[in-house]
Amino acid sequence: MQPFDLHTHSVYSDGTERPVDIVRAAKAAGLAFVALTDHDTICGVPEAMQEGARIGMRVIPGVEFDIDYHVTMHILGLGVNPEAEELKATLAESAQKRARRNAAMLARLREIGCPIEDAIEGEGLITRLHMANALVKKGYALSRADAFDKFLLKGRPAFVRSENISIARAVAVAHAAGGIAVLAHPCQIRADKHAAVLDAVRGGVDGIEVFYPGTTEGERTLFLSLAQQHGLLITSGSDFHGANRPAATLGCAWEDTPLLEPVFERFMT
Repeated sequence: MQPFDLHTHSVYSDGTERPVDIVRAAKAAGLAFVALTDHDTICGVPEAMQEGARIGMRVIPGVEFDIDYHVTMHILGLGVNPEAEELKATLAESAQKRARRNAAMLARLREIGCPIEDAIEGEGLITRLHMANALVKKGYALSRADAFDKFLLKGRPAFVRSENISIARAVAVAHAAGGIAVLAHPCQIRADKHAAVLDAVRGGVDGIEVFYPGTTEGERTLFLSLAQQHGLLITSGSDFHGANRPAATLGCAWEDTPLLEPVFERFMT
């Protein structure tokens, strides 16, 4: 088994690298395969797959769905067909909802004297991370963390609730597109993690991202136990964002363990 990475982001969502550069870097790092999983978009997948075919690097087409839950939750759709009609329709709907939310948040920032439209940098989907970077660039915040704390988190002046899809719908869309659905970074769920994983299981997820940067030993033990109890695939992902998260390098979460062999075999065959 070779190292792999099933969770990365490009400029098409909140990363800083182009898909082709992620694929080239994955090849240089000796990864067996890499998944591109931008937030609620597959726009970068054709570019990544074309480059993968050119240089002999296996690329897994993917997406990270933002989920309607009482705290932030994400589900990865891995091995999906980018041309699947239900997937494209769902992502188009999500894009419209995100555009409405972004417009409302930018309006609230203008109302409190913090216009940032001219400072937002990004060529794909615009997220709160882009807004946080713009707030820092304009001098309204000292750092991204400060921008979120002052303006963008729930209860702060510019926050607007997102309109996301349910766990069950994300799973159904991933399955209809020929892929699997994996609960992303459960260690980051700011609620009862045991209960959240069970909610994802009830929604039909196929796997759980156990090997992820920052996961504690206690969390890993919990997630592995739940995965084994419910027959879930165990996956590994760095959540690579380029310069927006420099500590998360490609393949950094992978470990040489039999626990990852089933998902390795699934995507290598």
